Amino acid sequence: MDLCSWCQRGALREASRKPASPRHWSRVNGWSWPLHTFQVVAWIILFILAFTNFCIFVPLLPPNWNLIMYGVTGGLFCFHFVVHLLGISIDPAETNVRLKKYLESIPTFDPSKHTRVIENQYCHLCEVVVSQKAKHCGACNKCVSDFDHHCKWLNNCVGGRNYRYFFCSLVSALASLLCLISILLYIFIQYSVNPEVLRTHPLYEGVSKDTWLLFLPFFPVKTKALVVLGIGVFVLLLSALSFLLPGYLFIFHLFLMFKKLSTYEYVTQNRYQNIPKVPAGRKELSFKISMPQVSGAPLLHHLRYPGLGQRPVSPCSWNFSQSFASVLAQFSDSVCETLFRPCLTLNVQQGNALGIL
Repeated sequence: MDLCSWCQRGALREASRKPASPRHWSRVNGWSWPLHTFQVVAWIILFILAFTNFCIFVPLLPPNWNLIMYGVTGGLFCFHFVVHLLGISIDPAETNVRLKKYLESIPTFDPSKHTRVIENQYCHLCEVVVSQKAKHCGACNKCVSDFDHHCKWLNNCVGGRNYRYFFCSLVSALASLLCLISILLYIFIQYSVNPEVLRTHPLYEGVSKDTWLLFLPFFPVKTKALVVLGIGVFVLLLSALSFLLPGYLFIFHLFLMFKKLSTYEYVTQNRYQNIPKVPAGRKELSFKISMPQVSGAPLLHHLRYPGLGQRPVSPCSWNFSQSFASVLAQFSDSVCETLFRPCLTLNVQQGNALGIL
């Protein structure tokens, strides 16, 4: 069987496997439907930590300290709430994209007309001129100014317009969690040393030592010490686990600031560095294969630049010597399928690194 004809037929099947997807609408900000699961989880955790902090644990502190911690933790939680809302609500899109007011749906990318979504600072999907560092986000389906990354916790892209609020939300979340963890550790230590220090509120007068009060000072509810300790252990573990992700992101973004890179640039650089190189002293063998035309464009063009929503396919490097190819051409279809079919598939990460999305 002829190797070239087999590769051409296989490539034709890959290029025509999925039909073009319909036009899609762009998301405006983090409130655009659908909400992400991580976004909902973040709001639930924030509510649990704030509620237990102000209604259960801070009232257990001594009179002088509880007023201070009300002010400190209250200020941190309010600041985090505000910057978190701003990070979600701000539209990070390019100015020209926002001026269109999202009145029109976004067309499907046509690889037969263009090699990339953004060429010469013009986006063929948003149909506007964009800045040099703009990228077309596949999740939000729009061009984002100074694109950094798409944050699932905000359910919004992080770009030049809302990056400062994203970073401030990280810092305020870490500071709030540190305060809450410190309060819980103090309560556990005092309970093991001298529990009476935690029962200084006036409403504890006349209450037995086995009884503790929740939701002070407005809605006191009597309960047992084990209930308070159990809630404290749960909130401490939740706070510690919640501290890990913002802590990692905080250190990572400090590193990016030091390197003067965005998250997208850092990931892209690492991908290019991980591409295997030809060992020194070894020559690449190559020969030409005439590629058929599909809808007026070379087939290799369709392999490199699939439409949005389609599986990206590798620009298979047809590199063999003519003599070696003549030998391979004598193999059966099954041998060709085993040896060459994997070359026709390119992973999504490489497609993103090429700037397709």
